Amino acid sequence: MYNSHVQVDRVVSGMTESRNSMQEILLTLGNRMRSLRERKEMSQETFADVCGLHRTAVGRLERGRSIPQRDTLLIVSEHLGVAVSEFLEGLKH
Repeated sequence: MYNSHVQVDRVVSGMTESRNSMQEILLTLGNRMRSLRERKEMSQETFADVCGLHRTAVGRLERGRSIPQRDTLLIVSEHLGVAVSEFLEGLKH
């Protein structure tokens, strides 16, 4: 679990990087989230309910319009059935 927190912190701390770089990270993360959710054949609303999030929050994350907090990444990855490290794999800031 500690390693997951370190990787999450690295991505989130990327806010100090250029806006374009962060936007690319958020878009990639959002696309992964959407793809994994759709593989589970869940709507945004159903997924949001399962995660305890608002549907609009899930939509904003999937479109790369929101920077997820560490707790949100942990919850989302758990409900998508992947480790946080797998969810964040290959993202560079």
